[in-house]
Amino acid sequence: MALLYAPFEADRKSEVLNNTYGDTAKGDIKAYECDITSETSVAAAFSAISNDIQSDGFPSILINAAGYVSVGPLEDTTEAEATKNIMSNLLGPMLVSNAFAKLYWAQQQSSKAQQKDDSSNAKSPPGRIVSISSQAAHVALDRHGAYCASKAGLMGLTHCMANEWGGRGITANTVSPTVALTTLGKKAWADQEVREAFIKQIPTGRFAEPEEIAEAIAFLVKDESGMVNGADIKIDGGFTIH
Repeated sequence: MALLYAPFEADRKSEVLNNTYGDTAKGDIKAYECDITSETSVAAAFSAISNDIQSDGFPSILINAAGYVSVGPLEDTTEAEATKNIMSNLLGPMLVSNAFAKLYWAQQQSSKAQQKDDSSNAKSPPGRIVSISSQAAHVALDRHGAYCASKAGLMGLTHCMANEWGGRGITANTVSPTVALTTLGKKAWADQEVREAFIKQIPTGRFAEPEEIAEAIAFLVKDESGMVNGADIKIDGGFTIH
């Protein structure tokens, strides 16, 4: 598994890896510093990943999970804040997905050449891209103008990837959660009055658990999910049906 982390998170890398995955000394998980909003940084990270791929490795799954959100009246949204949302939520996934697709196809060609040499009938694993969108891509959320726009753009980008790359071995889909009770989510929605007011708008009467998001992603990356392409799975308890 290859994980990308932002340069400003470098001092937390070991702590987060150990807390999340336990002992990573065996080398099953490798982390690469990468500013996903920089084409140069993304290229360097994927070059390092390519060099580290074992002879039997194949980069076939990409999860775009980085994101940024700022909250405030739309009319007061500055260029700087809008740019942060768009760069992290839209440009970043595009740059990383492009780099992933090129690496996948390169490895695919290498695998085909190897199969000819050893007369193997083994097939390359299907490519899968899943990007974390949001309920904000589907409805207007007050004080989230730039965020809504960036997540809606991510879904448009995913449709284009699905259309252009579906015939080349890679499917692309999104999942759109409501508020998820991650560590950050719990902190952001710590105010009981604000939290309860929002929950009243969700038919299931609660926020999402991180495991529920993970299960949807796990479904989309299965080999058997090859006909799910350009789709979005809403994990919002019915929030967006209003």
